[in-house]
Amino acid sequence: MDQHPYHSYLFFHVANAYYQQPAEARTKQKQAFRKLLESQKNTQITPYSTLGFKPNTTFLLWVQTSDPAHMQTLMRDTLGTGFGQWLTLTYSYFGIIRASTYSGRTGKPDQEIRQYSDRKPYLVLYPFTKTADWHLLDFENRKSIMGQHIKTGVAHPDIRQCLLYSYGVDDYEFIVSYETQTLEEFQDLIMEMRGTIGRKYTLSDTPMFTCLHKPLTEHMEWL
Repeated sequence: MDQHPYHSYLFFHVANAYYQQPAEARTKQKQAFRKLLESQKNTQITPYSTLGFKPNTTFLLWVQTSDPAHMQTLMRDTLGTGFGQWLTLTYSYFGIIRASTYSGRTGKPDQEIRQYSDRKPYLVLYPFTKTADWHLLDFENRKSIMGQHIKTGVAHPDIRQCLLYSYGVDDYEFIVSYETQTLEEFQDLIMEMRGTIGRKYTLSDTPMFTCLHKPLTEHMEWL
């Protein structure tokens, strides 16, 4: 079983008033927040900046854990810090790592985000739901259509992917995220995906979030 099967994407807005504080006060608050993030056990946290890419978001914490309760504790403790008084949770997406019904794997190994410890500059993610007609297709039809979809993705080997299943635990069926070196590279993939037959079975795939990775130390200095 995956060590951290439960994933959550937590988007925060930082109040404008935070930046009106003296630099010394901001530094003290950020240091306490950083200490909290570094102290988490059985939980992996990756920060990204989102300011200017999506309204009402300043940064993202991608949280991977062995127990969903850890996410709630992290949120409670975050809001209890000095920095937490300036934060509003504006978007939250939750899902679980599962093996694919079609391949029996969680993805093509050399394109799975979780197979790598390094992070590419950009993370793009969105919630995804298929139509009722999709679920009523017989399995072989769905497998064939997904084969075309997968083939398109494999043709872009430098793009990594993480697929979360959100059936029954969030408002969507999947949360899809991609790591890419350039946004143009990812845009090429999406434009090709629009031409596959599976597209007509898409009920919704928005909102879409573009996120810029910053290691924790750099992220704290940037905030």
